[in-house]
Amino acid sequence: MTATPTLKYRPRLVAAAKTLAVCVLAAGMAAMFPLAGARIHQQEDAAHWQQLATRYLESEDDALNWSAPASLQMAALRVSTDEADAVRVAARPLAELRTFDRTHIDRARAEASQLDCLATAVYYEARGEGFSGQVAVAEVIMNRVAHSAYPDTVCGVVFQGSERRTGCQFSFTCDGSINRSPRGRAWRRAQLVSEHVMLGFAPAVTRNATHYHTVAIDPHWSGSLVRTGTIGEHIFYRFPSRRERAERERDL
Repeated sequence: MTATPTLKYRPRLVAAAKTLAVCVLAAGMAAMFPLAGARIHQQEDAAHWQQLATRYLESEDDALNWSAPASLQMAALRVSTDEADAVRVAARPLAELRTFDRTHIDRARAEASQLDCLATAVYYEARGEGFSGQVAVAEVIMNRVAHSAYPDTVCGVVFQGSERRTGCQFSFTCDGSINRSPRGRAWRRAQLVSEHVMLGFAPAVTRNATHYHTVAIDPHWSGSLVRTGTIGEHIFYRFPSRRERAERERDL
């Protein structure tokens, strides 16, 4: 007789257990939906950036209708090269963009003329170089901007001495090359490289170099500097440290 109450309430217990199971399952699915949505959103973002990059690099049309500022597009891309020095573009992981905010875009817009000066230098000094060689030239200019011995703007560094018959720091600024306006795919590539370097997304390749020259010449000043490497057709140098200068003076 004692089992009768248990049998009587068993259907209710089973129904309650089923209801609880359904609630737990629903709660679990509800927790999963945001994660799935975030993953889908991330995949869509990556595809969007990749599409923009491909159009930027391959299109011959200057009148493109971008859906985001160029600075933001470039900030969301990673540019690399393969063994043949061909450009490869991939979407940057979203985690790497968490420190990228509107101030970067505003700064890029405010420094449009500086970016143009850097791209101009890359174009005339290294348009025949691979991606790494172009990054290296742009990096030298930015290293000079940061050095106390040079002007503190890109345009100031690029055109330093160009107002004199002799003394220009970059030959294209005083040999008439600049009279031929940059154009075509080489110009767009120089702009792409320059924007990456200015925004800090290009890897450093010159080991703090502030000077370079082509492999075809041996300028008198090269002996007073420290050679940091050769990239493409250019050899790169930096200023010696205080210790290195002291060691050279002892060896004289």
